[in-house]
Amino acid sequence: MQFFPFHLERPVLFYKGGEFSCTEPWRHRAVYHRGDYEIMFCIKGPFYLTVGKEDYTIGAGDVFVVPPFTRLEGSRMSQKPVDFFWLHFFSQHEEVPFTTDSELGDILRLLEASSQQIVLPMQFQAPDRHRLLVGLHEILAERCTSNVEFGLDECDYLTSALLIELFKSYANVHRTIEDDRMSYLQEWIRANMSATLSVAEIARTAHLNVDYLTRLFNRSTGMTTLRYINHLKIEVAEVLLVHTEMTIKEVARASYFNDPKVFMRHFRTATGLSPSEYRKTNSRVHLNNPHVDPQIPLPKRISDKIGYIPENGDIPE
Repeated sequence: MQFFPFHLERPVLFYKGGEFSCTEPWRHRAVYHRGDYEIMFCIKGPFYLTVGKEDYTIGAGDVFVVPPFTRLEGSRMSQKPVDFFWLHFFSQHEEVPFTTDSELGDILRLLEASSQQIVLPMQFQAPDRHRLLVGLHEILAERCTSNVEFGLDECDYLTSALLIELFKSYANVHRTIEDDRMSYLQEWIRANMSATLSVAEIARTAHLNVDYLTRLFNRSTGMTTLRYINHLKIEVAEVLLVHTEMTIKEVARASYFNDPKVFMRHFRTATGLSPSEYRKTNSRVHLNNPHVDPQIPLPKRISDKIGYIPENGDIPE
Protein backbone atom coordinates (compact mmCIF):
# COMPACT_ATOMS: atom_id res chain seq x y z
CA MET A 1 0.00 0.00 0.00
CA GLN A 2 1.13 3.56 -0.68
CA PHE A 3 1.56 5.92 2.29
CA PHE A 4 1.92 9.71 2.39
CA PRO A 5 3.95 11.34 5.18
CA PHE A 6 3.29 14.94 6.20
CA HIS A 7 5.72 17.11 8.14
CA LEU A 8 3.70 19.57 10.21
CA GLU A 9 6.40 21.82 11.65
CA ARG A 10 4.53 24.34 9.51
CA PRO A 11 0.82 23.88 8.76
CA VAL A 12 -0.35 22.61 5.39
CA LEU A 13 -1.87 25.30 3.15
CA PHE A 14 -5.58 25.00 2.42
CA TYR A 15 -6.37 25.60 -1.27
CA LYS A 16 -10.00 24.77 -2.08
CA GLY A 17 -12.75 22.30 -1.31
CA GLY A 18 -16.45 21.52 -1.30
CA GLU A 19 -19.04 18.80 -1.55
CA PHE A 20 -19.88 17.02 -4.82
CA SER A 21 -23.32 15.46 -5.25
CA CYS A 22 -24.80 13.72 -8.27
CA THR A 23 -27.86 11.48 -8.74
CA GLU A 24 -27.36 10.77 -12.45
CA PRO A 25 -24.69 8.52 -14.01
CA TRP A 26 -21.34 10.28 -13.54
CA ARG A 27 -17.65 9.87 -14.23
CA HIS A 28 -14.84 12.05 -12.86
CA ARG A 29 -13.35 14.22 -15.57
CA ALA A 30 -9.60 14.01 -16.28
CA VAL A 31 -7.53 16.46 -14.20
CA TYR A 32 -3.91 16.88 -13.19
CA HIS A 33 -2.70 17.76 -9.70
CA ARG A 34 0.21 20.18 -10.06
CA GLY A 35 1.47 20.06 -6.50
CA ASP A 36 -1.67 19.90 -4.40
CA TYR A 37 -2.88 16.91 -2.43
CA GLU A 38 -6.56 16.05 -2.44
CA ILE A 39 -8.52 14.22 0.24
CA MET A 40 -11.88 12.74 -0.73
CA PHE A 41 -14.40 11.47 1.81
CA CYS A 42 -17.17 9.38 0.24
CA ILE A 43 -20.69 9.69 1.69
CA LYS A 44 -22.48 7.80 -1.11
CA GLY A 45 -20.92 5.63 -3.76
CA PRO A 46 -19.16 3.84 -5.14
CA PHE A 47 -17.29 5.85 -7.76
CA TYR A 48 -14.30 4.74 -9.79
CA LEU A 49 -10.95 6.47 -10.32
CA THR A 50 -7.74 5.93 -12.20
CA VAL A 51 -4.83 7.63 -10.41
CA GLY A 52 -1.67 7.42 -12.47
CA LYS A 53 -1.98 3.92 -13.90
CA GLU A 54 -3.84 2.30 -11.00
CA ASP A 55 -7.62 1.82 -10.72
CA TYR A 56 -9.48 2.37 -7.44
CA THR A 57 -13.05 1.90 -6.21
CA ILE A 58 -14.10 4.49 -3.64
CA GLY A 59 -17.00 3.31 -1.47
CA ALA A 60 -19.13 4.91 1.23
CA GLY A 61 -17.03 5.72 4.30
CA ASP A 62 -13.73 5.65 2.40
CA VAL A 63 -11.06 8.32 2.80
CA PHE A 64 -8.92 8.58 -0.34
CA VAL A 65 -5.71 10.60 -0.73
CA VAL A 66 -4.65 11.78 -4.19
CA PRO A 67 -0.96 12.75 -4.37
CA PRO A 68 0.46 15.78 -6.22
CA PHE A 69 1.83 15.71 -9.76
CA THR A 70 -0.65 13.00 -10.66
CA ARG A 71 -3.23 12.49 -13.40
CA LEU A 72 -6.68 11.64 -12.04
CA GLU A 73 -9.75 10.57 -14.02
CA GLY A 74 -12.83 8.40 -13.74
CA SER A 75 -12.20 4.82 -14.82
CA ARG A 76 -15.89 4.16 -15.51
CA MET A 77 -19.39 5.54 -14.96
CA SER A 78 -20.97 5.44 -11.51
CA GLN A 79 -24.57 4.30 -11.90
CA LYS A 80 -25.64 4.93 -8.30
CA PRO A 81 -25.91 8.37 -6.58
CA VAL A 82 -22.55 9.82 -5.63
CA ASP A 83 -21.81 12.25 -2.80
CA PHE A 84 -18.35 13.11 -1.50
CA PHE A 85 -16.39 15.90 0.12
CA TRP A 86 -13.18 17.05 -1.55
CA LEU A 87 -10.37 19.08 -0.03
CA HIS A 88 -7.17 20.32 -1.72
CA PHE A 89 -4.09 21.49 0.18
CA PHE A 90 -0.35 21.98 -0.24
CA SER A 91 2.38 20.77 2.08
CA GLN A 92 5.12 23.27 2.95
CA HIS A 93 7.59 20.38 2.91
CA GLU A 94 8.62 18.35 -0.15
CA GLU A 95 7.13 15.08 1.06
CA VAL A 96 8.34 11.69 -0.19
CA PRO A 97 5.60 9.01 -0.38
CA PHE A 98 6.52 5.37 0.10
CA THR A 99 5.05 1.97 -0.66
CA THR A 100 5.35 -0.84 1.87
CA ASP A 101 3.73 -4.07 3.00
CA SER A 102 4.94 -3.49 6.57
CA GLU A 103 2.53 -3.56 9.49
CA LEU A 104 1.29 -0.17 10.68
CA GLY A 105 3.12 -0.64 13.99
CA ASP A 106 6.45 -0.81 12.14
CA ILE A 107 5.59 2.35 10.21
CA LEU A 108 4.69 4.20 13.39
CA ARG A 109 8.01 3.23 14.99
CA LEU A 110 9.80 4.81 12.03
CA LEU A 111 7.98 8.06 12.79
CA GLU A 112 8.84 8.14 16.49
CA ALA A 113 11.92 10.26 15.85
CA SER A 114 9.70 13.02 14.48
CA SER A 115 6.84 14.09 16.74
CA GLN A 116 5.71 16.55 14.06
CA GLN A 117 5.30 13.99 11.28
CA ILE A 118 2.24 11.91 10.47
CA VAL A 119 1.46 9.38 7.75
CA LEU A 120 -1.77 8.44 5.96
CA PRO A 121 -2.45 5.47 3.68
CA MET A 122 -3.82 6.19 0.22
CA GLN A 123 -7.21 4.62 1.02
CA PHE A 124 -8.87 3.59 4.28
CA GLN A 125 -12.24 3.54 6.01
CA ALA A 126 -13.05 6.68 8.01
CA PRO A 127 -12.68 5.71 11.67
CA ASP A 128 -15.18 8.31 12.96
CA ARG A 129 -17.48 9.59 10.22
CA HIS A 130 -19.38 12.08 12.39
CA ARG A 131 -16.21 13.77 13.62
CA LEU A 132 -14.76 13.87 10.10
CA LEU A 133 -17.94 15.49 8.73
CA VAL A 134 -17.87 18.13 11.44
CA GLY A 135 -14.18 18.85 10.77
CA LEU A 136 -14.77 19.18 7.02
CA HIS A 137 -17.68 21.55 7.54
CA GLU A 138 -15.57 23.71 9.84
CA ILE A 139 -12.98 24.07 7.09
CA LEU A 140 -15.33 24.51 4.14
CA ALA A 141 -18.08 26.71 5.55
CA GLU A 142 -16.19 29.99 5.01
CA ARG A 143 -15.69 30.41 8.73
CA CYS A 144 -11.94 30.63 8.29
CA THR A 145 -10.40 34.05 8.72
CA SER A 146 -7.00 35.37 7.75
CA ASN A 147 -4.79 37.56 9.92
CA VAL A 148 -2.78 39.46 7.34
CA GLU A 149 -0.59 41.16 9.93
CA PHE A 150 0.70 37.86 11.29
CA GLY A 151 0.41 35.81 8.09
CA LEU A 152 -2.04 33.36 9.69
CA ASP A 153 -4.92 31.57 8.00
CA GLU A 154 -7.37 29.59 10.11
CA CYS A 155 -8.16 27.10 7.33
CA ASP A 156 -4.50 26.03 7.20
CA TYR A 157 -4.53 25.07 10.87
CA LEU A 158 -7.94 23.42 10.68
CA THR A 159 -6.77 21.34 7.71
CA SER A 160 -3.60 20.35 9.56
CA ALA A 161 -5.71 19.40 12.60
CA LEU A 162 -7.94 17.27 10.36
CA LEU A 163 -4.90 15.37 9.05
CA ILE A 164 -3.69 14.78 12.61
CA GLU A 165 -7.13 13.53 13.65
CA LEU A 166 -7.25 11.13 10.68
CA PHE A 167 -3.77 9.85 11.53
CA LYS A 168 -4.54 9.34 15.22
CA SER A 169 -7.78 7.54 14.46
CA TYR A 170 -6.19 5.31 11.82
CA ALA A 171 -3.25 4.51 14.11
CA ASN A 172 -5.62 3.36 16.86
CA VAL A 173 -6.01 -0.01 15.13
CA HIS A 174 -3.04 -1.00 17.35
CA ARG A 175 -4.67 -0.77 20.73
CA THR A 176 -3.84 -1.97 24.22
CA ILE A 177 -6.29 -4.09 26.22
CA GLU A 178 -7.47 -0.96 28.00
CA ASP A 179 -7.98 0.75 24.65
CA ASP A 180 -10.02 -2.26 23.49
CA ARG A 181 -12.22 -1.92 26.57
CA MET A 182 -12.67 1.80 25.90
CA SER A 183 -13.47 1.12 22.25
CA TYR A 184 -16.14 -1.39 23.31
CA LEU A 185 -17.62 1.07 25.80
CA GLN A 186 -17.67 3.92 23.30
CA GLU A 187 -19.40 1.77 20.69
CA TRP A 188 -21.86 0.47 23.31
CA ILE A 189 -22.71 4.05 24.27
CA ARG A 190 -23.20 5.01 20.61
CA ALA A 191 -25.52 2.03 20.11
CA ASN A 192 -27.55 2.86 23.22
CA MET A 193 -27.71 6.65 23.08
CA SER A 194 -31.45 6.51 22.42
CA ALA A 195 -31.89 5.28 26.00
CA THR A 196 -31.47 7.50 29.04
CA LEU A 197 -27.98 6.35 30.01
CA SER A 198 -26.53 6.77 33.47
CA VAL A 199 -22.90 6.45 34.48
CA ALA A 200 -23.87 3.70 36.93
CA GLU A 201 -25.55 1.71 34.15
CA ILE A 202 -22.49 1.98 31.90
CA ALA A 203 -20.25 0.91 34.80
CA ARG A 204 -22.44 -2.16 35.38
CA THR A 205 -22.26 -3.06 31.69
CA ALA A 206 -18.44 -2.88 31.80
CA HIS A 207 -18.25 -4.65 35.19
CA LEU A 208 -16.36 -1.66 36.60
CA ASN A 209 -16.95 0.62 39.54
CA VAL A 210 -18.05 4.18 38.75
CA ASP A 211 -14.82 5.85 39.93
CA TYR A 212 -12.60 3.61 37.80
CA LEU A 213 -14.89 4.12 34.79
CA THR A 214 -14.57 7.89 35.19
CA ARG A 215 -10.77 7.67 35.41
CA LEU A 216 -10.74 5.45 32.30
CA PHE A 217 -12.77 7.96 30.30
CA ASN A 218 -10.66 10.87 31.51
CA ARG A 219 -7.43 9.15 30.45
CA SER A 220 -8.79 8.15 27.05
CA THR A 221 -10.96 11.11 26.07
CA GLY A 222 -10.12 13.93 28.48
CA MET A 223 -13.81 13.96 29.49
CA THR A 224 -15.99 12.53 32.23
CA THR A 225 -18.32 9.73 31.19
CA LEU A 226 -21.38 11.98 31.25
CA ARG A 227 -19.64 14.75 29.33
CA TYR A 228 -18.56 12.19 26.70
CA ILE A 229 -22.18 11.08 26.24
CA ASN A 230 -23.29 14.70 25.72
CA HIS A 231 -20.32 15.22 23.38
CA LEU A 232 -21.55 12.37 21.16
CA LYS A 233 -25.08 13.78 21.14
CA ILE A 234 -23.81 17.23 20.15
CA GLU A 235 -21.73 15.68 17.33
CA VAL A 236 -24.90 14.05 15.96
CA ALA A 237 -26.72 17.38 16.24
CA GLU A 238 -23.93 19.25 14.41
CA VAL A 239 -24.15 16.86 11.45
CA LEU A 240 -27.94 17.06 11.32
CA LEU A 241 -27.92 20.87 11.50
CA VAL A 242 -25.56 21.28 8.53
CA HIS A 243 -26.60 18.27 6.46
CA THR A 244 -30.41 18.24 6.80
CA GLU A 245 -33.32 20.70 6.88
CA MET A 246 -34.77 19.27 10.09
CA THR A 247 -36.24 21.78 12.55
CA ILE A 248 -34.36 22.53 15.76
CA LYS A 249 -36.90 20.47 17.74
CA GLU A 250 -36.48 17.55 15.31
CA VAL A 251 -32.70 17.79 15.60
CA ALA A 252 -32.99 17.78 19.40
CA ARG A 253 -35.05 14.59 19.35
CA ALA A 254 -32.86 12.90 16.71
CA SER A 255 -29.75 13.65 18.78
CA TYR A 256 -31.32 12.02 21.85
CA PHE A 257 -32.30 15.09 23.88
CA ASN A 258 -35.78 14.78 25.38
CA ASP A 259 -36.08 18.51 26.07
CA PRO A 260 -35.27 21.04 23.29
CA LYS A 261 -34.37 23.66 25.91
CA VAL A 262 -31.84 21.31 27.51
CA PHE A 263 -30.50 20.55 24.02
CA MET A 264 -30.05 24.25 23.20
CA ARG A 265 -28.31 24.90 26.52
CA HIS A 266 -25.88 21.99 26.05
CA PHE A 267 -25.29 22.93 22.41
CA ARG A 268 -24.38 26.53 23.22
CA THR A 269 -22.06 25.37 26.01
CA ALA A 270 -20.29 22.95 23.64
CA THR A 271 -20.02 25.18 20.54
CA GLY A 272 -20.47 28.75 21.72
CA LEU A 273 -23.38 29.12 19.30
CA SER A 274 -27.08 28.43 19.32
CA PRO A 275 -28.24 25.63 16.98
CA SER A 276 -29.67 28.21 14.55
CA GLU A 277 -26.45 30.25 14.59
CA TYR A 278 -24.39 27.08 14.03
CA ARG A 279 -26.55 26.06 11.05
CA LYS A 280 -26.33 29.52 9.49
CA THR A 281 -22.56 29.74 10.01
CA ASN A 282 -21.82 26.26 8.65
CA SER A 283 -24.26 26.06 5.74
CA ARG A 284 -22.15 27.88 3.18
CA VAL A 285 -20.09 24.92 1.96
CA HIS A 286 -19.33 25.17 -1.74
CA LEU A 287 -21.56 22.60 -3.46
CA ASN A 288 -20.69 21.59 -7.00
CA ASN A 289 -22.39 19.24 -9.44
CA PRO A 290 -21.60 17.55 -12.79
CA HIS A 291 -22.19 20.81 -14.63
CA VAL A 292 -20.06 23.04 -12.40
CA ASP A 293 -16.42 22.11 -11.86
CA PRO A 294 -14.61 25.07 -10.28
CA GLN A 295 -11.20 26.15 -11.53
CA ILE A 296 -9.84 28.20 -8.66
CA PRO A 297 -6.62 30.20 -9.21
CA LEU A 298 -3.80 29.38 -6.82
CA PRO A 299 -3.91 32.02 -4.03
CA LYS A 300 -0.90 34.30 -3.84
CA ARG A 301 -0.34 33.39 -0.17
CA ILE A 302 0.33 29.80 -1.29
CA SER A 303 2.43 30.56 -4.37
CA ASP A 304 4.56 32.96 -2.29
CA LYS A 305 5.35 30.23 0.25
CA ILE A 306 5.92 27.28 -2.06
CA GLY A 307 8.47 27.88 -4.77
CA TYR A 308 8.50 24.37 -6.25
CA ILE A 309 4.82 24.33 -7.33
CA PRO A 310 4.07 25.31 -10.96
CA GLU A 311 0.86 27.07 -11.91
CA ASN A 312 -2.22 25.00 -11.14
CA GLY A 313 -4.49 24.12 -14.03
CA ASP A 314 -5.67 21.41 -16.39
CA ILE A 315 -3.73 18.43 -17.67
CA PRO A 316 -0.59 19.55 -19.54
CA GLU A 317 -0.47 19.01 -23.30
